[in-house]
Amino acid sequence: MSENTSHSASSTSQVSKEMVEHLAELGDLPRMPQALMKLEKMLADDTSHDVSEIVKVITLDARLTAGIIFMSNTAKYSLGEAVTDLSEAVVRIGLDDVRLLAHTISYRETFHRKPPFSVDLFMKHAVMAAFIAQLLSKKLNLNPSDAFLCGLMRDLGIYLLALESREKYQEVLKAIDYDITVLPVVENKTYGTYHALMSARLLQLWKFSNEVVMGVAYHHIPEKAREEFQPYANLTYLAEMGVFRLGHDNGIGEVPSTYWDLEDSKFQKALDFFGMSIEVFDAEIQAAEAEYEKAYPANPQD
Repeated sequence: MSENTSHSASSTSQVSKEMVEHLAELGDLPRMPQALMKLEKMLADDTSHDVSEIVKVITLDARLTAGIIFMSNTAKYSLGEAVTDLSEAVVRIGLDDVRLLAHTISYRETFHRKPPFSVDLFMKHAVMAAFIAQLLSKKLNLNPSDAFLCGLMRDLGIYLLALESREKYQEVLKAIDYDITVLPVVENKTYGTYHALMSARLLQLWKFSNEVVMGVAYHHIPEKAREEFQPYANLTYLAEMGVFRLGHDNGIGEVPSTYWDLEDSKFQKALDFFGMSIEVFDAEIQAAEAEYEKAYPANPQD
C-alpha cells in the first residue's frame, strides 16, 4: 500500500494527537470499559489469579458476562455440554483467551455513533485479522496476546476519523472507490493524518504495550518503525492483508485482484521480512479463518 504523502511524519503525528484531544474534549473519544480495565490490569502480568477473582471483575459488566458464556459454548471451546455458569466458562476458555475475548466483546462498544460504513463487516474484518495475527505469531516467535490485539485494534482510527467529521470521511470513501490500497494516502490528504496513527494514539491512552501501539502505528509503513517494533508492524500488516486475501472486505474497501501479483509490493516485502512463502502464508490464514468460523459459526453476538 502506497504511503507517499505531502505530510511529514511529525506533522501527521501532531494532527492525530490534536484530533484525539479534540474528540476527548467533546466526550466522543471511546473509553475502555471499567471492568475490562480491571481485568486487563489483572491478566496482563504473570501473576497467578484465582478464578473467583476474575469472575468477580467480569460480572461488573453484563455484556462481558454474557459474551464469555456465549463463547464458551461455541465450537472453538465447547466440550459438548452447555455452560451457563461464568466460573465454568472462564475455566473452559482459559485466562489468556478470556482476556483477548473480553477485548473483542468490548471492541464494538466503541461504536456509540453509526459510522458511514458497515460496522458488521468492519468488526468481522478486525476479529479475523486478530485470529490471523495470533496464529502467525506462534510461527514467528512473537507474543500471541500482543499479536491478537494488534490485529484487532489496528483500524480503530478509521472510526475516530469518521467521528471527527462524518462528511470528510464520506469524501474519503468516495475518493478511494473501494480500493483499500489508497486509503492512507487519501485520509492524509483529507485530514492531515491517517487511521493508523489515530489508532495508536488511542491505544497509548488505554496504556497498551509498546509492541501493540507501535505495531499498529506503523502497520502500513513497517520499514519506518524502530527495528525492535518492525516484527509487530509487519505482522499487523500481514494479518490485515490476510483477511483481504481470503476475500473479506471491511466495509470500506478491498484489495484489487491485480495487487497480489506485484513482485515488489508491500505485501511481498512483509512476507520476505519473515522469510515466509506465499504457500505457508495462505495455509496459515486459511487455518485462522477456520478457527474464526468455529468461534463465530453464524452471526457474531452483538
